[in-house]
Parts: sequence; C-alpha cells; structure tokens
Amino acid sequence: MERTPLTVCELPPLAPVQPFRIALVYMPFGSPSMIPSIQIGLLTAIAERAGFPTDAYQFDLDLAQRIGPAVYDELSALSGHMTGEWLFSPSAFGERTPASDEAYFAEFPDELGWMDLKVGKDAAFLSALRHEVLPRFLEDCLEMADWGSYAVVGFSSTFSQNVASLALAQRIKERHPLVKIIFGGSNMDGGMGEEYVRAFSCIDYAVVGEGDVVFPELLRRLADGRPLADLQGLIYRTSEGIVSTGHAVPVHDLDALPMPDYDEYYRRSRRLGLLSTDRAVFLAFETSRGCWWGAKHHCTFCGINGANMGYRSKSPERVVDELAFLSRRYRTPCFHGTDNILDMRYVPQVFGRLGQERTDYEIFYEVKANLTREQIRTLYLGGIRHIQPGIESLSTRLLKLMRKGSTMLQNVRFLKWCRYYGIHVAWNVLWGYPGETEEDYRRELEVLKRLSHLQPPQAVLRIWLQRFSPYFFDRETFPVQDVRPEPSYRHVYPPEVDLDKAAYFFTHRMADTVSWASHQPALEWVEEWRERWSSERRDTLVYRRTPGLVVIDDRRGPGPGKRHTCEGPWALAYELCSDTMRPAAQVAEHLRSTAEGMGLSEPELIVGLEGLCHKGLMLAEEGQYLSLALPMNPNW
Repeated sequence: MERTPLTVCELPPLAPVQPFRIALVYMPFGSPSMIPSIQIGLLTAIAERAGFPTDAYQFDLDLAQRIGPAVYDELSALSGHMTGEWLFSPSAFGERTPASDEAYFAEFPDELGWMDLKVGKDAAFLSALRHEVLPRFLEDCLEMADWGSYAVVGFSSTFSQNVASLALAQRIKERHPLVKIIFGGSNMDGGMGEEYVRAFSCIDYAVVGEGDVVFPELLRRLADGRPLADLQGLIYRTSEGIVSTGHAVPVHDLDALPMPDYDEYYRRSRRLGLLSTDRAVFLAFETSRGCWWGAKHHCTFCGINGANMGYRSKSPERVVDELAFLSRRYRTPCFHGTDNILDMRYVPQVFGRLGQERTDYEIFYEVKANLTREQIRTLYLGGIRHIQPGIESLSTRLLKLMRKGSTMLQNVRFLKWCRYYGIHVAWNVLWGYPGETEEDYRRELEVLKRLSHLQPPQAVLRIWLQRFSPYFFDRETFPVQDVRPEPSYRHVYPPEVDLDKAAYFFTHRMADTVSWASHQPALEWVEEWRERWSSERRDTLVYRRTPGLVVIDDRRGPGPGKRHTCEGPWALAYELCSDTMRPAAQVAEHLRSTAEGMGLSEPELIVGLEGLCHKGLMLAEEGQYLSLALPMNPNW
C-alpha cells in the first residue's frame, strides 16, 4: 500500500514533553553485527551528558537474529550495488518502488552470485526477505518502543541503512506526528542531505557533518523553543522551503568527547542470544578524524571524509585510557578502529606502551603503508592483528597517479613484515586511472607473481567514483566523462528523488586508460594466489642464516621447491636488504667495511643483486633492492 507523504511544515508546534526524552536508532545495514555502532554509542553519551534522557535501539541486531548473523553480515558487506537499500525499498516507498525483483536480479546477477557463494542464498530468499521478512521486521520495530513518549527520534544514516531508516521513520511519523525526526551521518553530507529532506517529509532535521556539537545544541533549542537559523550544520523545512545552515562545526579537542556507551548493544545482543564465545564482539573505537595525508595530497579516488578532511587526534594518554575503560566495562579485548589513518605518535606512545605493558588486545586499524619493519613490530606487540594499509597498487607510477605517497617497494615491505608478524592485511589492487599504461600493469603483474608467499589482495577492482573524491569534483584536471548515479539507485528510490543529488557512488568513463582486457591476467593470477593461500599448503619463501651463509628455501608454486644459497658478501647483502630496501651504493659501502666484501666493486655488486632479482628472490626499483624471503627464525 502506498504511503501518503506528510507535510511537516503543516504540523502543529512540538508539544511539551516532560522530560524531553531522546531515542537513537540504528537500522540495517550499517555495519556487521559484531561491531556496535560508535555513532549511536557516542551520541548516546553526548545527549546524556547534555541532560537529555536517551534510549538507544540497535535494530540491526534484531534482523541479524531473524535471518542469522552470517547472512546479515554478508548483506552488510555488499558494496558493489545498493542491494541493502533495495531490500527495504518496498517497505519505505510502497507502490512508488521503481522496479521488480526480476529486473534487479537481471541487471545485477553478481549480487546473487556473491550471496550464493558466501551463504548459499538465492533469489527466492532475497525476494522473501524483501516482501515478507522485512515488512514484518519494521512493524515489530514500530511496536518495540513507545515512540510517542520521545520528543526526538534520531536515525543514523551511513552506508546502506538510509532506506531502512526512512521506512521506520515514516511509520513513527504517521503514528506520532509530533515526534521530531532527525537524520545524521555520512549519507546526509554535501548535497545529499538537502535532497533527502526535500524528498522525504518524515525527516524534520538533517545534521550535516559531525554531530557532536550541533546535535546537543539542537536538542536544547527544540526543548526551549528557540530559533535555529544561526545553528550551523542543519537542514530543515520551513513554509518558505528548505533551509541549510552549512556544515557543522567540527570537534577539535577529541579528548573532550565522552566514552561511547555500548550498554544498549550488549543488552539487546544478550536478550537476542547473539553473544557467544565463538563470536567475538569488536568494539568500535575512535582515536582520530580526518586524514593527515589527504589534507596535503587528497588521493584522487577517495571520497571518504567528505568535507571533514582536517586531521585531529586524541592524545596518546586518552587512547590508552579509553581502550582500558571499554575493555573493562564490556569484558572484551577486541577493538575495531574507525580512523582513516594512524597518528604516527601512536606507534611508540600507544602501541609501544601497550606492548611494554604486555596487554593482549586484538585490534583492527587503518594505516598508511610506508611503515618500517620496526614500526610494524611495535604495532603487533601493541595488539594490532588486522590492518588496512590502503595499498591499492604495486606500481610506483600508478601510485603517483593516485597521489598515494608510497612506492611499490614500500608496499611490498609492508606486506612482508605483516606476514612475518602474523598481521592480517586487507588490501586490493585497483585500476582505471587516467594516464595508466599497459606497461604499468605488465610490470605490476611481474611483482604480484613474486609475492605468493605473502597475503594476497582481496580483489582486483576498477576504481569507484565517489561523490567527494577529486575525480568527482575536479573535472578540469581529470578526464572524467558520463558521470551518472550508480545504476542500482534507480531500483531503490522513487522517481521524485533527484539521484544526481542523492547518490554517493557514480558510474563514469575515464579517458586515457587501458582496456579491461589488460587486467585479466592479474585477475586470474590473484584468483590462483588466493586459492593457494586458503589451501593446506601455502606458498613460502624463507631464509636461514649461519656464519657467512644464507640458505633460502623457495616453495612458491607447485612442485618440490628450490633451495638457493648466498655466501660471503652475497649473504651479507641479502640480509642487509631484508629489513628495508637499500640503494646499491649503500650496500657496497657496508660491504667494503667487512672482510667478505672488501674489494667488491659497486658494478659487481649490482650484477649479483640483479641475479637475485632474476631468480625472484629480490625486487628492485630505481636502484634500490629489497629481499623477499622472510627470516625462518620467528624471533629474529
């Protein structure tokens, strides 16, 4: 049944509610079910500190319990198309839903293939979920709380949870028209929030940008009946049209923020039977905002931070205290960092300290890939077990095109030492940059084929076009053409929504790029590499040292493997280039100071090093050499 849009400007003023109570809602599919929402946890603490009694509702957990956590988590992980949004579309828009299930499956068969591969679910399951399970789920959400007792109900809208939030918000507004509905999150940033407020009258206010300052002040003004025109960071509707007061003032002193409150997550998880010893909860924690690299050199394809690129971070002391507080309160050692990049102070002052104190945290973190072996070791000792370095390519020339500020050898060094210390690395190989050449990818494939003893990339992918990336907004510099909202948006939103304003992902044509066929060899190799990695016999490349000798055992690929030996100066050279890449001149200078290397000229050294590269035991670039084998000794 089609829902009649409400016109909020025609509603009577907000009636006094005593006390002025707040509800915060987290809908599917914002994050995996084992990670509590930091948005809800932090805003709950902020609203409570401001004096407003606040209840949180993580309804994503209710859906995870109904369809199974494994299925829920795969749906929340889908990112190629708007499948999570599409599933809730009939519940939100009724007869205004754009297209049939069959049309969606026909246009995006890869979504079905992924669900079948991961959890064995087919089109019939997704259709039943869309038309039967989710409508009942929403009606149950409507009955789970006395929504009319709240003055304000706030919805988080990040990733693929916008339509689910709209569906419940509309139901609450229809039943309780005096309740004010607030949306906030990354889906409201830029022009997106203004379009959603215009198109969906159930949204009374959208918070644009960080809500830490504007949200509690909005609550105070609503409670007191004060005007909002000078409050920065809001979009709302008046009788004269849509009002936007710009971007919210960002928080500069992150230490002043309260600890996130995850009590609701644990209460609901426990009641639903989702907590178990074989299903670890990773508490979301935040130590910084923005990106210090992006503030200087915005990576060409990245749109993650929107308008909040300016980098701010918590003090190392606060980070250590926050981890300890959350671990004790919620009885877990597992954490999921929400930062986009690591504050380099944290290497010695946080993770070095945690290692010295012999803590046993298990932490996921995003970092820049140009970390040294010693820095990676420090992160490991401090609890980093899962890491996302933003590698994206193993071609220095391509990395320069995307403004990554790293090199091929730095990226390989990172993968090498993460493998040695047992840190799981999430990385991809991306393509589709203007200026790329066939030769770039031929050389990259040569590098990839030498690394099968290291963790493979998750995928080889064409770059996405994201709303806030330089590729999107700087059309004068980059040859981006035919920019259109990603096609699955058409299957989600009714025609009155201007997708050019509402979408975050876009399709495009990029001039000065190579054909798709150029990437087929890399796709095939990475698939083979991943199969080897998940087999009982992973590829290995290790070395052992004795006085004057390095023995290298190469068991990459099928077959019995090979053994190589380096003696005298070559053993010293191989070991010298193990920790990090070194120029030939530096290696030669070091060897000349030893008995073994005395008299060895630099040209002779280069011939020997190039021979090791030819055997696939080293990599070289611009006169620098990096040994690929890992030390056999796990404590070396």
